Amino acid sequence: MNYSWRTRSDSRERGIALLLALIIIFLLSGLAVSLVLLTDSQVRLGQTAQARGRAFYAALAGLEEARGRMKCSAPDTITPSLPNSVSQVLYIVNSSSSDPVQPTNATSPYYDSEYSAEFPGGFASASVTTINSDQPGIGTSTAIPFKWVRITLMTEYSAHRDINQDGVLNSTTPIYWNGTHQTHSSGAGTLVFVLTALAVDSTKVMKILQTEVAGATGGGGCFTPLAELASGGSASISGHTTTPANVIVAGNDNNPGGAGCPLPVTPLPGILAGGTISSSWASISGNPATKWFVAPFPQSVATVISQYQPTATAITSVDPGHVTFNGMSYTASGTTLGTQPSGGTSGTVQIVYANEPLTITGNGNTGYGLLLVNGNLSVTGNLNYQGVIIANGGINFTPPSNGNITLSGSVLGAGSTVLSAPYGSGNATISALYNSCVVAKSSPAPHRFSPIASSATEPGALEELQ
Repeated sequence: MNYSWRTRSDSRERGIALLLALIIIFLLSGLAVSLVLLTDSQVRLGQTAQARGRAFYAALAGLEEARGRMKCSAPDTITPSLPNSVSQVLYIVNSSSSDPVQPTNATSPYYDSEYSAEFPGGFASASVTTINSDQPGIGTSTAIPFKWVRITLMTEYSAHRDINQDGVLNSTTPIYWNGTHQTHSSGAGTLVFVLTALAVDSTKVMKILQTEVAGATGGGGCFTPLAELASGGSASISGHTTTPANVIVAGNDNNPGGAGCPLPVTPLPGILAGGTISSSWASISGNPATKWFVAPFPQSVATVISQYQPTATAITSVDPGHVTFNGMSYTASGTTLGTQPSGGTSGTVQIVYANEPLTITGNGNTGYGLLLVNGNLSVTGNLNYQGVIIANGGINFTPPSNGNITLSGSVLGAGSTVLSAPYGSGNATISALYNSCVVAKSSPAPHRFSPIASSATEPGALEELQ
């Protein structure tokens, strides 16, 4: 017989082997679990990074849409709606019926909580305008997921930067860019706008980007009308009938859209004046129809003219056969100051500058573009003008008996303004109608709004607020 002998040492060895096997299995299981958890963590980190990247570039796309639409020549330009005071705010919203975007509503998931940190008083002290994004796919799931872009004027307080080093962060004075640095002075400078964009990815990852932009200095630029008729002094409007009215001033946008025009914009005031406004037997409309005693007056007429002057042509060179100069002022009669669009043609914009007062008289006066007058402007003849008229002085429109003065665009004067076609003037008419398309198209070669920095040595850059 064979006997299987088992010693005490054999039993101990078999127990140790089992224990080692269990330990190894436990360690391998722990390592496997760790690898699974690590892999899951890496996947989640990768997904989060991708979501943050998508939100970043979506916010960047919003900033670029805003910057592109700030150009005068953009078919969807927003220049008529840009802020011209620190209390004004413009939002471009990317909204849909299923996902409304309300940046000023504190209960909205897209509430702009940053605004009150930049502007004392918050939205209670702000005048807010909202327009829609026009990116491809707007309102659908394919739209770029930025929610809004806010456009404001820059102040020391909003930028948390003491520009003039006086120890005070000013919250009421806008900042200008003169080509090398930021300053409080508007001379030879352009306003600095701050663009802030919020984007939210489908996974609810949020990103807020901000940048400062300004236009080129030393000429060019976009004219931002304050009203159909803006007068630094008083304004007097008088006609002789209202059925129909023979004197009309309309701040409602007469731009029909299409044909390369931007979309119609929110109505402007019919008349905005730094002094009193008086009217009789005249039709004045807008939002509001009239706005008087505006102080300080929002635009420096001399500054606006100086920005356009480098690209302008002297009035005696534009139409020398119909313009005379007596050493003190110019007189134009039967003049053509730019060729108006007609019969499908785009016309020829002319930027005209008169360095002394100008009187337009006689018949057949037409124009298309910008008319800049360094002094008083008096129109006593017939005139049909499309574009922007800017005079660093008083403006007087008094047509001859049975004559017509027809303006499409916008008018700005530094002094008092008179529009008069009263009794005794026959069937004389004056018509001044705001048209954002004409204003945009009659601007000179527009500047591109480019990112800037606080000094010439710092590169323009984005700031991530969240």
